Amino acid sequence: MRSTQSPNQLFFTPEEYFSSLTEDIDQAQDEIILETYIFKLDATGNQILSALVDAVARGVKLRLLIDGVGSYYDSNLIADQLKSQNSEVRVFHPLPWDFPVYRRALKAGRWYSQFFYLFASINRRNHRKLCVIDQKVAWLGSYNITADHLNLSSGAENDYWHDTGLRVSGSVVQMLATNFTHVWQRKQGSIGQRSRHFMARAEIKRRRQPKLHLISELEQCRQRIWITNAYFNPTNQVLRLLKRKAKAGISVQLIVPKRSDVVFFPLLSRSFYTDLLESNIRVFEYGTRVLHSKTILIDEQVLVGSTNLNYRSLFHDLELDLLLDDTQMVEQMQERFCRDISDSVEITLHHWQQHPWLLRLLGWLSRFLRYWM
Repeated sequence: MRSTQSPNQLFFTPEEYFSSLTEDIDQAQDEIILETYIFKLDATGNQILSALVDAVARGVKLRLLIDGVGSYYDSNLIADQLKSQNSEVRVFHPLPWDFPVYRRALKAGRWYSQFFYLFASINRRNHRKLCVIDQKVAWLGSYNITADHLNLSSGAENDYWHDTGLRVSGSVVQMLATNFTHVWQRKQGSIGQRSRHFMARAEIKRRRQPKLHLISELEQCRQRIWITNAYFNPTNQVLRLLKRKAKAGISVQLIVPKRSDVVFFPLLSRSFYTDLLESNIRVFEYGTRVLHSKTILIDEQVLVGSTNLNYRSLFHDLELDLLLDDTQMVEQMQERFCRDISDSVEITLHHWQQHPWLLRLLGWLSRFLRYWM
């Protein structure tokens, strides 16, 4: 999706992001739409849940969609606390053996049809992050509803993850609300209708649209492609495109994590370094914080959202990103990208060739699983 609306606001710290989000929820008057991969009842999750409970109690309508894997442990507790005629909680693709959640599944049907559908869909997750309030403001980005982003377990002050959040207003908010409704309304239909839809060419095309849109935007690039991404595992098409753009003289720069919440993922990302570096793509490893952002500067536009440049985001999961033509936000993101580079280590071909051969081998071996990651 593309927005030309202003003012918009970027958030780089979890404290400011969740505090401002809570303030907007507290001011809601008519409706709250909330969609998230992880909703965990820790300090942050309870803060958001309390604000939602208060909003529902004062008559605000709530539609909450959480993922069956990301929110596995707390989905029933969250739904029970939000039980009201003003609210509805649904779970996207519960795990097949999670029978108590079937009644809240996004897809309708008896338990046996649910079981077979959910088993077939176990690898497809809803990784989106979206909150729309009163059809006036919308929130999206890389923040799940959990204190994990604050990294409180480290004990270090201000040791929070590198994330990017976005608050927007204007006509784009209605577009985002409509987009959410398209996902929400998939509950309709019999098992027979769902089976036909599942196998239809239109469904396959729909799944590919986000990938094709990203490819289209990158193809049109003329000056720069500056990527910050938590889980870099590009498809062959994306990899070829980046290499071709760099060889054509376009500035292609990539910031990836030195350490990750998915421990082995840097090994997989590093298996692409030789290809990238030989194509004049500059690669930086960021190690100051756990990098979880998903942003791209494409010429004078900025892409912010939930999509990782990996197979899981591009082929399996539902994702949501916004492409903004906003001069102030582009400048902010550019400044942040440059600061992140100064806090990173640039990887050169010579440096990479000195890397322990065993770690390079493990990275190559991990490619056998790349389609599922």
